[in-house]
Amino acid sequence: MTDASAHQRRAATDYDPARPLALARAALDAAPAGLLTDLDGTLAPIVRDPDSARPLPAAVEALHALQARLAVVAVITGRAGADARRMLGSDQLLVVANHGLEWLEPGAAATPAREDLAWAPEAVRAALGRVRLDDGSWIEDKTLSATLHFRNAADPEAVRQRLRRELGDLEPMGLVVRPGRMSLEIRPAAAGNKGTALEALVARHALRGVLVMGDDTTDLDMFRAATEARAAGRLRAAILAVAGAGEAPPAIAAAADAVLPNPAAATELLSALAAAG
Repeated sequence: MTDASAHQRRAATDYDPARPLALARAALDAAPAGLLTDLDGTLAPIVRDPDSARPLPAAVEALHALQARLAVVAVITGRAGADARRMLGSDQLLVVANHGLEWLEPGAAATPAREDLAWAPEAVRAALGRVRLDDGSWIEDKTLSATLHFRNAADPEAVRQRLRRELGDLEPMGLVVRPGRMSLEIRPAAAGNKGTALEALVARHALRGVLVMGDDTTDLDMFRAATEARAAGRLRAAILAVAGAGEAPPAIAAAADAVLPNPAAATELLSALAAAG
């Protein structure tokens, strides 16, 4: 057993759900309130094949129940909008996809075209043309962005370093590379992120309270935006990290008010909130 997995098991054993549940309830009591949650690693356990990942059924049920009571329930994910909706098995939830680049409204057939990012697909394809895929690495092409995955590589860190070298400097192409969980994200620079998505949702729904949940480096943008709004007195926020698979970056736990040991614990928390009526 690795040190990370040992720590993960100790965390799950020592976990007390009372505190994060109290924090979540206090935030959502500040109406109008919203729930903003990541998907992979937060509601859906991490698996070796991302195409087979699914959120726990009770999590989706809780999202629907909370949607009826809160000003907004949004799934904010790095996946493409259609892919996230496939995972959720529902078209009735707001999906903010592609790290904030796509907004798939409940009931909508597709996300609106981003004319301001019409240049991005060609730039992303050009960046992907620089890398050599082997050693278990593969591409998740999301049109406006892309993810290079290396979870299944024999030596993930060596593959990460090689892919980063091969990508080189993408700034002249208008792109940025961000680290993710066993992945590298290629996306347009200064085109928004999960933090700007949170800010937009807070403004759209005039939120006074928000529960934020995430597990990966890209969720830090969302955590920071909530923390800054809370510090300025504009928002009552509960920020919960999910530590599943023993891979969550330490910065995620450091930026959160409490840490849930895995997606099962996150689902139990949401179910408890939904059951409160």
